[in-house]
Amino acid sequence: MNRHPRDDHRWSGTRLGVLLLTFALIGGCGSSPEFLLDSDVPIPGGSSGQATFGIKRADGLLIGVDTVFATNIDDPMGVIDTLAARFEAAGWGLDSRERTVSTATAVFVQGERRCRVRVVRNELDPDMSRIAYNLWTVADDDRGSRKVDG
Repeated sequence: MNRHPRDDHRWSGTRLGVLLLTFALIGGCGSSPEFLLDSDVPIPGGSSGQATFGIKRADGLLIGVDTVFATNIDDPMGVIDTLAARFEAAGWGLDSRERTVSTATAVFVQGERRCRVRVVRNELDPDMSRIAYNLWTVADDDRGSRKVDG
């Protein structure tokens, strides 16, 4: 049986394509999410776990949620600064920012939505620190938001 040299080249290209697709899928599976619940709310990188409750959506937007991330924190205000850049890149504006020695808080605004981010450094064990998100809408302010301390 005679094979044409072009057939070998086509077969090599197909194998290369399958190999590249396999590597892309494997690489994609190992990446961590950058946004909370497939929304426009950026999450902190490197958190070891999270607890989320009170999820509300409307018109494809996340409009209510309380989430706590477990992570290592050495500088609460540094974490807020990093998150502020990520929120601003996602279209959110910084409304307010406060700090104490072991806590930093910021409120981000996008339209009628508000996201309060509270970073708390565990003084005894920084690996047990947490970042809490509370997302609500301005309309919820009239009924009393579910603001939690995280």
